[in-house]
Amino acid sequence: MYGNAGLQQSESEMHLEYLYGPQWRQVAYVVERAGQLTAEERERLNAEATRTVQARIGGGEAGAMPGLGGLAALLGGLGQQSGDPQPERIAAETAKEFGRSRNLQIAAMVAGQAVSPAQAAGAGDLAGLLASLGSVGAITAVNQAVNAAVLGDLVGQGRFTQDVYDALVRPWRAAIA
Repeated sequence: MYGNAGLQQSESEMHLEYLYGPQWRQVAYVVERAGQLTAEERERLNAEATRTVQARIGGGEAGAMPGLGGLAALLGGLGQQSGDPQPERIAAETAKEFGRSRNLQIAAMVAGQAVSPAQAAGAGDLAGLLASLGSVGAITAVNQAVNAAVLGDLVGQGRFTQDVYDALVRPWRAAIA
């Protein structure tokens, strides 16, 4: 046990805090839950991620991409912005400002691995690639949720408002009840 500001903390807890930041318990929950997603939950996460992208590029721009769904809508929305700042960008700026960029990167990498479909066939297999592409929305939603978890204690700091936090975690919460 180690003392941290008068609190007793195990070596494992210190390691998790080092990796994920002070909100490591919330991050670990999202990562663990992401690794247990059912096919139905993946589909709901994909759908929520698609709705989020469509809402962000809404207005006149949404009409420019009729019939796009799933991966096509997600990829079609890359680089397009509404007048509102992107929550992901604000999260990245906040992480940098408060020294948590490494925590975001590590948490996102681990969460992405947890949610990525296991490849039944060998590496480099086309079926595995297609399965991974089919999970882009789920991976995006999980990544946003883990970003919100890493930065949850910074709500109200600068531009990282409750609205930004809620926007990041909304697809996860809507899909994983």
